[in-house]
Amino acid sequence: MRALGAVVALLFWGQLFAVDTGNEATDNTGEYMLNSEKHWTNKAIGEKLPECEAVCGKPKNPVDQVQRIMGGSVDAKGSFPWQAKMVSHHNLTSGATLISEQWLLTTAKNLFLGHKDDAKAKDIAPTLKLYVGKNQPVEIEKVVLHPDYSNVDIGLIKLKQKVPIDERVMPICLPSKDYAEVGRVGYVSGWGRNTNFNFTELLKYVMLPVADQENCVKHYEGSTVPEKKSPKSPVGVQPILNEHTFCAGMSKFQEDTCYGDAGSAFAVHDQDDDTWYAAGILSFDKSCRVAEYGVYVKVPSILAWIQETTAGN
Repeated sequence: MRALGAVVALLFWGQLFAVDTGNEATDNTGEYMLNSEKHWTNKAIGEKLPECEAVCGKPKNPVDQVQRIMGGSVDAKGSFPWQAKMVSHHNLTSGATLISEQWLLTTAKNLFLGHKDDAKAKDIAPTLKLYVGKNQPVEIEKVVLHPDYSNVDIGLIKLKQKVPIDERVMPICLPSKDYAEVGRVGYVSGWGRNTNFNFTELLKYVMLPVADQENCVKHYEGSTVPEKKSPKSPVGVQPILNEHTFCAGMSKFQEDTCYGDAGSAFAVHDQDDDTWYAAGILSFDKSCRVAEYGVYVKVPSILAWIQETTAGN
């Protein structure tokens, strides 16, 4: 029977977490006891308290998964708290996705905007401006490009300081399983261009289904030569399509992402744990409500690299 038992209660963003502690704290139990100096201690690590990970994927105002507004919906306060806006030194807007208090995912293409192909990561970081929440500027410490970024269009951004988590700022969770099943619906938010080809001042989002990969590949075959493609590509740019990507779009509502949305998450809601996960990161954002697919980097395929990079930096 425990003596002098105690419960440490932590209230974080409306959620109560309790850790049962007692006078029999042992190695590797994760239990703490209050000593005579009123300090919480653990026999294994002494008075050093473990760092708590920020809650992820629990927006205060989840997007309404039924209501639709043609042309894209305006984000309700706190629906996509992981969405960040990045601005290049040429004043080009793109997206980034908060995955922890100090790290964001975006595309390698976004990081190279306005830079030469041989630019170094250390030279790119000082040229970027980054905003989270309600246009709150944050300072960038470094950027890390995926070692095979020509085939895996992804990069990481580390902030100089951890961002405070509130209703406007919260990371999205990283999935350990693949949510990119054909027909599955995801939500993509962003600050990209609207139907008038102007960058929007309001964070907007669209609901899109995951597409059949074979159909997507066939659709983009020869897209670097528009006259050989039917329908003709409006951009003449070849998206990266491989085992690390999936396609979404061709929605019956004819809504889609556009220039400036790349780097945003394909966010899916798992009803089993009531949590939002980043199934993918938008890489090819040139569809703009025409008959095109958006192309996303699969997050599960880069999860090991993300974990290794964020732990080692």
